Amino acid sequence: MKKDYDITKTKLIIWDLDDTFWDGNISEGEVQFKPEVIAFVRELTLKGIMNSVCSKNSFEDVENKFVEKGFKDVWDLFIFPSIGWTPKGERVKNLIKLMNLREENVIFTDDNISNINEVKFYCPKIMTATPEQIGKMAEELYLVNDYDFDYTRLKQYKILEKKENAKSCTASNEDFLRASDIKICFKKDCLENVERIKKLIARTNQLNFTKFRDENIENTIKNSDSAYIIAEDKFGNYGICGFYAMRNNKLIHFLFSCRIMNMGIEQFVYSYLGKPELEIKGEVSSELNTPVDWISISDNLTIKEKEEKEETNINILFKGPCDLYSALSYIDAECNIDTEFPYWNKQLVYILAHTHTAFIEQTHKFPAEKLNELTKRFPFPNADEFKTKFFDSKYNIVFLSLLTVTHSGIYINKTDGSYVLFGYADCDITNENNWEKILAPIPEEARASNIPMLQQFKKEYIFGGNPPVDLVIQNLHYIKEHLNGDLVLILGSEIPTDKVQAGYENMAQRHKILNDAVRREFKDKVDFIELTDLIENDDDYTTCINHFSRRVYVKLAEKITEISNKKLEKSCLKLK
Repeated sequence: MKKDYDITKTKLIIWDLDDTFWDGNISEGEVQFKPEVIAFVRELTLKGIMNSVCSKNSFEDVENKFVEKGFKDVWDLFIFPSIGWTPKGERVKNLIKLMNLREENVIFTDDNISNINEVKFYCPKIMTATPEQIGKMAEELYLVNDYDFDYTRLKQYKILEKKENAKSCTASNEDFLRASDIKICFKKDCLENVERIKKLIARTNQLNFTKFRDENIENTIKNSDSAYIIAEDKFGNYGICGFYAMRNNKLIHFLFSCRIMNMGIEQFVYSYLGKPELEIKGEVSSELNTPVDWISISDNLTIKEKEEKEETNINILFKGPCDLYSALSYIDAECNIDTEFPYWNKQLVYILAHTHTAFIEQTHKFPAEKLNELTKRFPFPNADEFKTKFFDSKYNIVFLSLLTVTHSGIYINKTDGSYVLFGYADCDITNENNWEKILAPIPEEARASNIPMLQQFKKEYIFGGNPPVDLVIQNLHYIKEHLNGDLVLILGSEIPTDKVQAGYENMAQRHKILNDAVRREFKDKVDFIELTDLIENDDDYTTCINHFSRRVYVKLAEKITEISNKKLEKSCLKLK
C-alpha cells in the first residue's frame, strides 16, 4: 500500500488492535503486544499527538488485556476508545467529531483493507496506514519538532472526554453548558505570551476565522486592540484558548483552539466585542451569530503553570529509566527540568546505555574521537548513547536512578578500560556457555555468521559483573568528583516479587548487593531515595520489580519534591 499519511500534519492516530497494535486476535486466543508500537504510542504522546482505538472487540476484554500485560499506563494514553462490534466507518467519523478535529489531521491504522475502505467512505480526507507502515511512521516522527512533556494536550482531551461522558447524562446540550459554569478572562499582556499565541495561530484551523498566518505578530499586537482568552469550567482550566487582534473595528485575527469547540466561547466573544467587521477566510466550524448566555467573564483566571513560568536559573536533571516520567507527571516545577531517559532514535534503535553509570563516566573521560571509535567495532554502542548534558555546570541537582546498572550487561575493554553495554546482567556474553541462549532469537541460518563476532568480543572485553558493584562504585566516585551540583541516587527495591520479566530474575537480591555497597561508600556524601521504603505490598509492582503502581510514583514524586526544595532552600517543586 502506498504512503497515505504525513506525520507532520497528524494530531491523532486511531489504532486497530488485532494484528495491528498487537499480534493475534484477542477473541481467538493469546495476543502479543508489539514493543515498538508501545514505544511509538508513548513517543507520540510526548510529541503532543493523541492516540485512540477503533476495534471490533469487547471493551472489557481489551482493557483487561492491557492491565494484565502490564500496559495500564499505555491504556491511559488513549482518548475516546471506541471498542465494540458495529462497523468502523461511522464510529471513526463520530470519534473525530467528538474530538473537534479535521479528517485530514487523523491517521487510521488497520490490517483489513475493507475496514480502511469503509472508513475512507465516511471520512474521505482521512489518512491511513497498514501495520507494515507503522515502523516507517515511527521513523519519521523525528520530523515533528514539538514536545509536550507535561502531557498538556492529553490532559485537555481527557477533560473533553470527561465532559462528553457527563453530557450523555444531561437532558440537552444547552442544559449541559449551563451546568458547566464556563468562565472566560480577557488578558491584554499579549507580548509576554507571544510564543504561545504564535503556536495557537499556527495550529488552529477549524476556529481560525481569518486564517492569517502572521509573520510579524509582535508588530500586529503593538498596533491593534488585542487580547488572548483564558477559559475555565467545572471540568478544568483550558489555558490560553483564544486570541483576537482588532484595528478600526475590523478583526485582523479571530481564532480559538478546537478544544473549546461547541462551548459557545467564540460566539460569546464576538458578541462581547460588538460584532466587529470580520472577513471569514475558508471553512470554519462555527456560526458566530448564535446567541450565548451561559458564559460569564472573570477577572482572575490564570494561565496554566507551564505557560506563566518565569525565567529561572535553577536547573534539575533526571537521568535513568523512562519510568521516572511517571513520577514527574505528579510534579509542578517553578524551575527548569531536563530529562535523559531511554528513547527510540530516528533509526529505530533503542537508546538505553547512556543511563548506565559506566557510560556516564566515559562520555566525560574520553574525547569524542575515542567515543566515535567505539561505535565502529560492534553493532553496539550507538553514537546517540554518548549524547548527554549530565556534567553541565548549570545543574543544581542531578537525580540518577541506578536501576539500569542492576539489569543491563556491562563490559570493560581489556586494553583501554572503555565500556560497552549489551543484553542483561545475568547473561555474560563472554562466556561461551551462554552463546546458544544469546543466538536463539536469531534465524538459524544466521547464527553461525555471528560466532566470529562473539569470539572477537570475548578476546577484547571482560564482563563487569552481576551486579557490577566495584565498577559502579568507581563510576560514582568519578561522577561525584566531576559533577557541579548535588547528586541524588535512586536505589532499587529489595522486596522480592513473583512478577518477573526476562533479565529481572533475582533482582531484589541484586539490588540489595549493590545498594549495600553504595550506602557504605557514599554515606553522608550524597542523598538517597530508597524505593524499598515506598513498597507496601506486591500490588505496588506491575510487570516486574522495576515497574511500579501509581501509588509508588506519587510517593516517589513526594520524595523528589522534599529533597529538591530542601537542597534549593526554596519551594521550586510542588505536588499537583
